[in-house]
Amino acid sequence: DAGQRQLGAQHCGSCGMLYSPGIPEDRLQHLRHHRRLREGLSYPGWKQERVVAEFWDGKIVLILPGDPNYARRKAQAVLAQVDSELGFPSSPRCPEPSHIYLFVCPGKGVLGCLAAQPIQQ
Repeated sequence: DAGQRQLGAQHCGSCGMLYSPGIPEDRLQHLRHHRRLREGLSYPGWKQERVVAEFWDGKIVLILPGDPNYARRKAQAVLAQVDSELGFPSSPRCPEPSHIYLFVCPGKGVLGCLAAQPIQQ
């Protein structure tokens, strides 16, 4: 290793990515991954938000189909991030009758997401 401290693969504690910090391409890919997670899961807060429940570590915000565009866009961005992380093909938009619940922690952004749809059968 010739005295190099950052040789070999390392596991990032905050995002979970396995990368090699000694390789510039890996380091750049890791920074892009971090930026994508930060931007997709950030939550600045809204003046007119529908808070369902509040806890000591965060709150649950409900987004309905009739909500303003900024709320629906945030729900779609979070769902796209979740689909990407789980390996599902991303859908172009969330289904109309779905209710999106976001668990939001101040300073950390969106920590959880639930998409609920009414079903007939």
